[in-house]
Amino acid sequence: MKKAILFLGLTILPALVQAETISGEYISKSKNDVSLLIKRIGKIARPSKKGAFSLKNVDIDNDTLVVKSPRFENSVLLPIKGTCQFTITEEENRLVVKQAKAPFNPPTAYNGIIVTKESLEKTGERMALAAINLKIPRQNSPTTFSGNTEPLYFIDGLLTSDISTVPLSEIAYAEVVRATNAESASLGARGANGMILLTTENKYHVENPDWNEPKEFTVEVPVTINEIPQTVKDK
Repeated sequence: MKKAILFLGLTILPALVQAETISGEYISKSKNDVSLLIKRIGKIARPSKKGAFSLKNVDIDNDTLVVKSPRFENSVLLPIKGTCQFTITEEENRLVVKQAKAPFNPPTAYNGIIVTKESLEKTGERMALAAINLKIPRQNSPTTFSGNTEPLYFIDGLLTSDISTVPLSEIAYAEVVRATNAESASLGARGANGMILLTTENKYHVENPDWNEPKEFTVEVPVTINEIPQTVKDK
């Protein structure tokens, strides 16, 4: 009985932050004196002669891109919020910023196989579990001492006995964990049969309010751009 209570209270720990790379283009008619950096880590990138730039090890959900130039009265702060591609165009007293959202790439909790709702919808099934079983057929799994060969099921991190009635329309993604990974997570005897974890759209949207925004959108950022006189070459 104590083991059963332990299982019912079990929740899945959040995954570690995954570092990503952002890149883009800075378009300006003036000389290239711009520097771009990630506020959290202070790593700096300077656009190439053609304006291309790239920054690695970025937390694309939480970091901020800082645009600096000696011609700007103030630095410009651009929240990244899932953006993987920037196109920044310098115009008179403003920066026009086009942001392309990163592909929907949910984190794993136990290094399992991630399948999004869009991927599962291609199976033609309407229930989440039926779609998962078609997309990722079960491997022969070991039988527990009790003779139960069912994997552990979780919905939004909480253990449940059955997910067969969960509509595919309600989930954002699923994670399928093979038996060896579940065992290493010390989830008890039933962990020997693997795990299937569902994350609903409601939960994911609350924790990631910008995840379903358009993949491309443009914002205009006011900025005071001061002209720097060009130096005159000595005759």
